[in-house]
Amino acid sequence: MWGDSFVTPDYCVSPAESFWGLSAQALGVETITNYAWVGCSFSSVCHMLVSQPHNCNEDFLLIGIPPLERLTVFDNFKDTRYNANSIDTVTWSKKQEQINCHTGLQNIPVHKAENMVIYTDRAWTETQVLTQLFLLTTWLDSMNANYLIVNLAKPLDKNNVWGPSEFVLPWALNHNKMILFKDTYYSVNENLHKPVDFDKYKWAGHHGLAGNRHFFETSIKDKLC
Repeated sequence: MWGDSFVTPDYCVSPAESFWGLSAQALGVETITNYAWVGCSFSSVCHMLVSQPHNCNEDFLLIGIPPLERLTVFDNFKDTRYNANSIDTVTWSKKQEQINCHTGLQNIPVHKAENMVIYTDRAWTETQVLTQLFLLTTWLDSMNANYLIVNLAKPLDKNNVWGPSEFVLPWALNHNKMILFKDTYYSVNENLHKPVDFDKYKWAGHHGLAGNRHFFETSIKDKLC
């Protein structure tokens, strides 16, 4: 499992009650390796996947797309470290191991990036992500990986039709291993199940059992194989 705070173990929901924990149980997976932390960017997700190709041999890869407005940057020699959690689906005990390929990098929101041009139009931000997804899925398919990519945040715009997206948008709309444009973790629960931290983040917050189960039952369950 890859992603950010929406899939970080014990962040507003226990692993056993999370949509990714429910997915593992449905697949009969005995051990989950969770590469997620608060504030993780999609660039970091892609970097970890490509840097650890042995993961493609796992039973199933569930890849989360965090909110897009984040950057992965060099940490200026701070030796920033992140850990993966190995989780037993019988006892739900966890063991941590450092993610060496991400040591020395950190994630920041786009609005905190200084002295650089930032994304000012989401149309281009989404197009960039679709390009990354095209390259990532092409590589995963070449490795015969079994995977599902899920949008954890705001749905991408299926009408984002312009010159730069004229190839990647139709491609993404027809891809059967991605949940991008509707029924995302965010949208499937909007105005239905309030996030646990609704007072702080409103509908962009983090869900407990009800929201996680609803996302699993509505969006993910039928796509597991």
